[in-house]
Amino acid sequence: MENKLIILLSLVVLTGLYGDIYADVMIPEDEILGYYDSEGIYTIVGAVKNTENYAVLPVIHLTILDNGKEISIVQSLPTVFPNKDIPFKIKSHEISGTDASITSFDVTFRQAFDTHESKVEVVYDRTLKKHADGHLTGKIINKGNQTQYNVKIYATIHGENNSFIDTAKNLEKIDKIEPGQIINFTMYPDPTVAQDIHYYSCFAIGDETIIPLYAVRDGEKFNFRYDSTAWFVVDEGFDETGTILSLKGVNSFRFPTYVNFEFPKTSENEKFAVAVDGKTIPFIQSIDEEGNWHVAFDVSGSTQNKIVISGFEKPNLVTDQKSESIVESSEPVAESQGTQAESQKEADYSNLYYVVPVIIAAGIGIVVFSLRKAKPAV
Repeated sequence: MENKLIILLSLVVLTGLYGDIYADVMIPEDEILGYYDSEGIYTIVGAVKNTENYAVLPVIHLTILDNGKEISIVQSLPTVFPNKDIPFKIKSHEISGTDASITSFDVTFRQAFDTHESKVEVVYDRTLKKHADGHLTGKIINKGNQTQYNVKIYATIHGENNSFIDTAKNLEKIDKIEPGQIINFTMYPDPTVAQDIHYYSCFAIGDETIIPLYAVRDGEKFNFRYDSTAWFVVDEGFDETGTILSLKGVNSFRFPTYVNFEFPKTSENEKFAVAVDGKTIPFIQSIDEEGNWHVAFDVSGSTQNKIVISGFEKPNLVTDQKSESIVESSEPVAESQGTQAESQKEADYSNLYYVVPVIIAAGIGIVVFSLRKAKPAV
């Protein structure tokens, strides 16, 4: 009896160790593909499925083969609640070939704590309508008793024979929706697939999709992020003064949208200015609870623009007493150090996943061998 108990407890420990490793958070093979959008940009679309009984924060890992060269793409996604999907769309300006293909894809994740599923729902009635040009209009309603902020609506798009062909999210910026409030939303597919659409499905309500970027400034990475249905890449980057940032923006849709850039704060004195194709435009500058600057402005439809954001303040140089070298005192450096520490921690845990199960398995083998050799009492 005691030996049976040891085996049972060992199996429980093994299950606990591998619970997250073998958890069913994945991208179905029939719900991921790559195509060249209407602007010729390679685009990966798909959906992450969470069949666990808790919410997760997924990270997609992709490998793209382009002209014989493998390109790795890593993208974080919003929270996926239990038994729900989250569609995604990723564009890569790095891919220049005409026959690129996805060679591998995977999802890692961590459990999302202190998150509650939104009570905002898509209204399923005649107002949910697919139009002749392929775009969708509909309404959402907040059926909960709390105000919801930064709401996004995601959907997968299907063609003939239920084939998965694209994903979409709402164009409008929905800062908040009060309890009982109804708000209209609009979705547009990429123009290259617009005429092939049969229906939209897999609606998911989520928070902001934040896309990371970086530019090199004084030899160091300056990490920042943005939220938009348009796409942005670093063009010329920072100028030699480190105070002016040049970007390129592409909005494939013929309707206007918005962009909200999030920059780490160097000082309270930073006052930004935004120019699009050489013309100064109005924008909103604010600061969030984490101390990051936000620079938000409208983006015209069907445009490719050069965007220049000025007003950055260069970080002060400080002496690192430990290394006796000069380093820049800026948030990206601290973030990088934190990332290295987290990576080391993950590596330590990774080793533990390999070593501990081997020890336990060896213990189980010894117990089983002993049971086989033991003779019944007479």
